[in-house]
Amino acid sequence: MLLIDDDVADTCLILTVLQRHPQVSVAHATDAPEFALRQLAAGRLKPDLVLLDIHMPRVSGFTFLEDLRLIPAMASVPVVFLTTSRLESDILRAKAATASSYVIKPESYLELHARLNGVVRQAAAGRWSH
Repeated sequence: MLLIDDDVADTCLILTVLQRHPQVSVAHATDAPEFALRQLAAGRLKPDLVLLDIHMPRVSGFTFLEDLRLIPAMASVPVVFLTTSRLESDILRAKAATASSYVIKPESYLELHARLNGVVRQAAAGRWSH
């Protein structure tokens, strides 16, 4: 699993939940989308699922997703937007993109745990394709 997020506190919480999940064997995180794209293109990272923030300073989640889909090995990997954005324009844009799902980051750890558990279960069951 790969998490792309520029918020350090969110990243730490999300990784904690993922690393404790019985269906997650490996979880990586980075705040550098450009570096992640190079690693993915080179085959150094091979996630089964990508969790992606939308609003990041250097590369937006939408741009990252477009570039990710140009990598043949990543063309069908499920991508879930995991974001604080409740903007209707972001939600509509995500539906038009090749994202598998759109999850709003909750305020509480317990709710984060529940939402990530649902995401992991859906991914493990193979319920998503882009």
